[in-house]
Amino acid sequence: MIKNSTIGNCKPGFQKKRFQKLKKGELNIAFEIDLHGKNLIEAENFLDIWLPKLQMEDNLVGIIIHGKGYGSGPEGPKLKNFVDQYLQYNPNILAYHSAQQKDGGTGAVYIQLKKIN
Repeated sequence: MIKNSTIGNCKPGFQKKRFQKLKKGELNIAFEIDLHGKNLIEAENFLDIWLPKLQMEDNLVGIIIHGKGYGSGPEGPKLKNFVDQYLQYNPNILAYHSAQQKDGGTGAVYIQLKKIN
């Protein structure tokens, strides 16, 4: 279970320098997705619809706001845990990392989508 800790992952072959820039919030953010107020099924459907659209439009770097899970109860941050698992296993995500404090800290995550040829 993820508490309010940092999450992040970089797929093999993704440039380490670019991942460092993503982690530091130094890449231009092309989109923002806010999942506040959505349950897990709604969040999954939302991501399944919007991430491919953003990829097709070549909007490849963005931020997903999932919140810190303070209202999730003793089980911990459900939406944050879901987003971590979703991004980890989605083949179209090259890298992701918890946002810098100015962009939401552990309540948000920067993502890098794979470019579609």
